[in-house]
Formats: sequence, C-alpha cells, structure tokens
Amino acid sequence: MIPIQSAGPGAQPSSPASPSPSSAPSPTASESPPPSRRSPSPLSSSSSAPPPPASSGSYDCDYRTDTWSGDSSSVGYSVQKISADNGKAASFSVRLNANPGTTEVVGYPSDQCLIYSALPHTLTSRFDVTPPANSSSLDYEFAYDIWLTSASAATSYNWNNDLELMIWTYVSNQRPAGSKVATLDDGSAVWFTGTKGSNNGTVSVVLPSNTTSGTADIAGIIAQLKARGYIPSSDDGILDVEYGIEAPYGGGDTFAVSALAVTG
Repeated sequence: MIPIQSAGPGAQPSSPASPSPSSAPSPTASESPPPSRRSPSPLSSSSSAPPPPASSGSYDCDYRTDTWSGDSSSVGYSVQKISADNGKAASFSVRLNANPGTTEVVGYPSDQCLIYSALPHTLTSRFDVTPPANSSSLDYEFAYDIWLTSASAATSYNWNNDLELMIWTYVSNQRPAGSKVATLDDGSAVWFTGTKGSNNGTVSVVLPSNTTSGTADIAGIIAQLKARGYIPSSDDGILDVEYGIEAPYGGGDTFAVSALAVTG
C-alpha cells in the first residue's frame, strides 16, 4: 500500500541541514503531561493548485500554539495566530518569526486530534498546506507528529511510555534527528534516533518530494515501520495525531494548514 497519496507535489528536498530538538503535545487538565519532544527536519518550495477542502474526518482537531517558552525567548521566536477553525475539518494559519540564523525548534503550532484508543486498522489523514512563496532563506517543515503506545496505555490517557512518529510532508532547509536507516515502499526516507525496538526514540518519515496536499495512510506507514522493527509490535495504541509547522526561522512569513482531517 502506498503510504502517501499525493495531490500536489512540490520541489524535491535537497541536501539537509542540521537536526533540531522539539517538544510534545499540550495535555488537557485531566491528562498526564506528555514527555518533551525529541525531534527534526530536509528541503524546499513550489506548490500546485490546492484541491477542494478536506472532507470531515472521524476525530475533532483543535489548534494549539505549543511553544516551549523556556527556549523561545532566547531565540526571539514568535507565533501570531491569523485564523483557526477547529473540528472534524480543521484549519489554521500563523505568522512565524525568530532571530535570523536560529536553528533550534522551540515551537510547533498545530492541530491536535486526540484519539486515545487501540490503533485502528484503517487510519488516514488528508492535508492541504500553503507554505511561504519564497522559502529559500527559511528553515521549517510541515509535519505530522503522532504518539504511539500500548492500547491499554492509550485508553488510560497515559503518556508515560510513548513513541514519536513524525511524517514530514514539506520541508525547507531541515533534516530529521538521527540517521537515515531505511526507505519505505513509496521511496520515503526513514530517519531514526533512539534504541530500535523500544519507545525511547523518534521515527521520522520524509516524503520523497515536497507535497502541498495529499492523503497520508498512517496505519500503512506504521505497519511498514513495524515490519522493519522501528516501531515495536507492542505499540498497538495511539494517543493522538497532530499536524503543524516546526520553524526555527520563519522570517515573519505566513504558514497555512488550509485543511486537515483525520479518519479512522
């Protein structure tokens, strides 16, 4: 099965830059706080005409600024929310900035779609994004951030032993943390940091070319990664699916997730 069905390819990623740390989803008052993000990012620009808006999914998705304030002030990172529509068909747009030359990820404005269940046999997500018109001097990626664990932990809202799976759909001047370790059936590159077979690392899947819109077969990607040993077979539960932007340097430009839907 093809993990990503692309509706709008952009430019091929070029040589990646250095990895960036990241952070984790913001819990609601009743949840245990998730662990700090470990994270990512590869390259570039160009986009095609957007498809119709994503149809409604199974899960509600809510916008979150998700900035880790301890580091953001030191690099001048800022998020200005322009718009946000929550629900089963979600969207948002933000203006992102930081000090020129910043390479550290200190925020992830995103839609968070809480699931808290056993991993569905079918789980897909439709995305449609609009990156800045000129990305050559910017440093960012649009990406899914998905948190996996056991089914029993997921249904208990327990974030204490989870694995981070990122799916990078559009990248400029970044690369994921760790090393490139495998290639999926569609040519997507798999990057990994941590201990193989355990839940102490991050798996990042980078599409073979930048894509502004498409459908991600999340369950299919997870199945391929389990077959290669990068996601433990014991991870049969899912906490949430998030989609947003990590931008060490956004240059004051506007980034839009014009449609997002997650269906299981």
